[in-house]
Amino acid sequence: MARTKIAGKKEVLEYLTYIMRREDEEIIKFSDSFKAAELLGKYHGLFKSGNEDESGDVTIVDDIR
Repeated sequence: MARTKIAGKKEVLEYLTYIMRREDEEIIKFSDSFKAAELLGKYHGLFKSGNEDESGDVTIVDDIR
């Protein structure tokens, strides 16, 4: 298969997973592994709190009497 100049989403995710798992421990530093895990977690939405509304809409409740 011919390689394109820009990596696709699947290739980037595979590379970050490779780094996170430190599949080549002699070259990959722990800090790089940790950063890859952080980027993957952000991509998968693991760090969102349960209270966030994913629609992005803001609801204002006016209950002043």
